Amino acid sequence: MRKTDTHVAPVRTRDPERTRAQILEAALTEFAAHGFDGAKVHAIAESAGCNARLIYHYFDSKERLYIAALRRIYSEIRAREEDLHLDTLPPEQAIRRLTETTFDFFGNNSVFLSITRSENLLGGRFISQEPEIQKMSQPFLDKIADVLKRGHEAGVFRDGIDALQLYVSIVALSAHHINASHTLSATFGRDLSTEAWRQDRRQHVIEMVQAAVRQRESKA
Repeated sequence: MRKTDTHVAPVRTRDPERTRAQILEAALTEFAAHGFDGAKVHAIAESAGCNARLIYHYFDSKERLYIAALRRIYSEIRAREEDLHLDTLPPEQAIRRLTETTFDFFGNNSVFLSITRSENLLGGRFISQEPEIQKMSQPFLDKIADVLKRGHEAGVFRDGIDALQLYVSIVALSAHHINASHTLSATFGRDLSTEAWRQDRRQHVIEMVQAAVRQRESKA
C-alpha cells in the first residue's frame, strides 16, 4: 500500500487568484515585521495556509514576492490619491485634501511605513526593479503640478512651487512623527502616540502646508 505524506499541504488549483492574494497578504505582514532579509518563506506559507512550493509557483522567488509586495502597497496609496480627483477641486481645497489624505494614510498604514523603511535601508534595491511603481506615480505628480499652476493663475498660490518638493514635504510632515515616535516621546517627555496629540499634529500639518503654498502679500 502506498503511504500518504500528510505533512505536505495540497497544491491549490481551484481558485488561484484567491490563493495568490492570500500569499501576498501574508507576505506583506512578514516583510513588514522582519524586512526582506529577515522574512522567511516558510513563515509566509504557514500564514497563507499553503506550502512553500506554491509560493515559488506563483512568484518564482522570495525576491519577486517582495517586489510584488512593494507594488501592492504603492498601488494602494496611488489608488487612494486617485480617488481625490484633485483636478475637479478648487486649488486650495485640493491641497488641503491631499494633505489630509496623506496624513491619514500613513497614520493607518503601518505596513507601508515598515516596508518602505526597510527598502530604504536596502538602498532602494528592489523598488528600482519595478518600473510600474514609477509609471503609476508620475501621473499623480503631474496632477499636483496642475493644481499648483491653477492656484497661481487664480492668485491664491505663490509661483515657483515644485510639485515633487511639495509632495515630499507633505510625506515628511505626515510620517516622521510616526517613524520617530519613541525617540521623540522620550526626548521631550510627551507621548506622541496619543490620539489627541496626533489630531493636533494633523491640524498643524494642514495649516503649515497651506501657509507654504499661499500667495504672499506684497509689502507696501
